[in-house]
Amino acid sequence: MKPPALRLRLNGMLSVRDGEGRAVEGLSRRAQAMLAYLSTQPDMQAERGLLADLLWSDRAEAQARASLRQELSVMRRILPEGLMTASRQSVSLDPARIVVEPGPGTLLEGFDLPSEAFEDWLRTMRNADVPQPAAAPPAIPASNTPTLAVMPFEELGAPEADMFADGVVEEITSALSRNRDFDTIARQSAFALRGLALPVPEIAAKLGADYVVEGSVRRSGDRVRISVQLIRGADGHTIWSERLDDRQDDLFDLQDRVAALVAGQVSPHLRSAEIARIGRVRAEDRTAYELTLSALPLFWASRKDSIEAAIRILDQAIAREPTHAPALAYKAWAVAHMPTYMWSDDPLGDHERALELAETAALHAEDHPPTLVAIGATFAFSSTDAAIGNHFIDRALEIDPNNAWGWLRRGWSHVAAGRGPEVLPPLDRADQLSPLDPFRFSSLVARGSAYRIMGDYDTALAYHRQAMRENPQAPWIRRTMLLTLLGADRMDEARAEVQLLLQSYPGLTLTRFQQSFPRTFWEGNEQHADRIRMIGLAED
Repeated sequence: MKPPALRLRLNGMLSVRDGEGRAVEGLSRRAQAMLAYLSTQPDMQAERGLLADLLWSDRAEAQARASLRQELSVMRRILPEGLMTASRQSVSLDPARIVVEPGPGTLLEGFDLPSEAFEDWLRTMRNADVPQPAAAPPAIPASNTPTLAVMPFEELGAPEADMFADGVVEEITSALSRNRDFDTIARQSAFALRGLALPVPEIAAKLGADYVVEGSVRRSGDRVRISVQLIRGADGHTIWSERLDDRQDDLFDLQDRVAALVAGQVSPHLRSAEIARIGRVRAEDRTAYELTLSALPLFWASRKDSIEAAIRILDQAIAREPTHAPALAYKAWAVAHMPTYMWSDDPLGDHERALELAETAALHAEDHPPTLVAIGATFAFSSTDAAIGNHFIDRALEIDPNNAWGWLRRGWSHVAAGRGPEVLPPLDRADQLSPLDPFRFSSLVARGSAYRIMGDYDTALAYHRQAMRENPQAPWIRRTMLLTLLGADRMDEARAEVQLLLQSYPGLTLTRFQQSFPRTFWEGNEQHADRIRMIGLAED
């Protein structure tokens, strides 16, 4: 067996040594704190924004994230190669190469850091007496959707009778209750545990919650800082955290802003946590709900092979539960992607199959916003009646106004209608609610399309090219670039774009190009058909 690359001792004085027992030199205080924190997390992994807030809570968010980037760069030079990895979403250590040695004494004895969030975490860990790496969480019962509890927020720097924090929690609870991806425990049940200072796993057990939202409100003059965390109930692991710095101008407006931020961010992070949990469940034991969630990362990858794999998994979910509306709706959306992304050999047939699935899903969708969004998107892709797709999107946003995918589709519906200026506000809302969304590249394409409609072709092309950089696996974006170049009468560039499309789609013809186009979108672009034929896209 290979010796470990790093040895950590957390109890007593913090010790960081290499595999041969030599002290690792050059790590800053915050770097040591990061190693200690990561080593106590499941899989030794944490969300990137959480780390920035944990270690630099005394700084503004942008500055904290910049400090984290700089610290990670230094740490990768000091630590053994490959021991620490970082993506846009997370930072992790390799558990197979690290040993956390037991020992007597208090966790990180004598260790302090000028960051309130880190001190709060350290105090909680010491009180809970959990210095060793957390074990993998027990599986959540798979029969139901997950349950979420929003706990009373701690309020600092305000009069005892001040009710601002309670108002924030009430607004957050109300906003989350609109989401049908999870059940939200009633506010009065969560508030019954106020002031008991129980560890999160005990709170979760008492309330029957799979996930818990906690937070604090700090007041100073006219400034307010609100910190929020989404925590896994089984082991107290923090999945996501966010910090909002604002002014106490209109308190009700501030409460609404905080509620919208939290509701918009909790849903995708909880969904990601559920997908990770499902990865530990044997495929043959997964419920329709679990199979549907496990298909989503493949769907988000936006590659032909991955979407085909997602469809196969959704078929399994439908076989388990033929009326499971999310599986039916996501399969409809996935099938509609095949012609829309020009991967289908039978575009019209796939459009019809997608519509049949969407119509079946609509019979069972009830008030589940993600399902309604998927149905609406399918109709936007595969139907010639834009009003039907808009109906489902409007219904989803009426139920859950914090659904980022709903706002993205609302933006695209304005593209289809040729209303350029109206495209951007819904996209801004979607990006605000889900800044790291897997469909962000689609938002960029929609922005480019909006500027094309408004006649600003250079800005349109800049957005299209940025979308291509963010998702090079989506060559269909070149189709949108082609329309922009034709609108600008840049025929030489348009001719070159046709050749690039033919490289990605050998044998592509004008007929297949037209049949693959989202059917509610092609009507506004029919005038380009003759010029597309002239610059190199032949008829069948």
